[in-house]
Amino acid sequence: MKLAVYGKGGIGKSTTSCNISIALAKRGFLIPTIIDTLQSKDYHYENVWPEDVIYKGYGDVDCVEAGGPPAGAGCGGYVVGETVKLLKELNAFYEYDVILFDVLGDVVCGGFAAPLNYADYCIIITDNGFDALFAANRIAASVREKARTHPLRLA
Repeated sequence: MKLAVYGKGGIGKSTTSCNISIALAKRGFLIPTIIDTLQSKDYHYENVWPEDVIYKGYGDVDCVEAGGPPAGAGCGGYVVGETVKLLKELNAFYEYDVILFDVLGDVVCGGFAAPLNYADYCIIITDNGFDALFAANRIAASVREKARTHPLRLA
C-alpha cells in the first residue's frame, strides 16, 4: 500500500505521517517515510545505494530525507520528483509493505504531484481555514486528474 499525505504547510502532515508510520510499524509493517523536502544532496544515481539514503528512525521505521534547494534558489518539486525516481531505481518500492509519502505543501507542479503517480491513496490533511481548504481543493483536483490514468483514490 502506498499513501501520499498532502495539505497546506503547517497543517499537520508530518505529525499525521509519523503517527501512521509508527502505528503501522508496531503492527509489523515495513515502512519508509519520505519526509518533507529539507536538504539538498547532489548524488548521481549510479553512486547511490539504499543505505546511503534510507535511515532507521523511531519504531524501526525506515526514513528518507528528500532534500532540496535553499529558498528562492531552485525547484523543490524537481527534488521530490527525483527522489521518487531514485527510490524506484533502488527498488525500494518493492521492499516494503507500506510506503508513506509526506509531501511538502500544495500540488503546484508536476514534481510535487509525482508521488500521486505511485500512491494507491491520497490523504489530505486540512482544517477550516480558507488557505487550507483552497489547498485541499487543488489537491483533490489533482487526485481526480491522476485517477484517470493511475489507480489512485482519496482516502
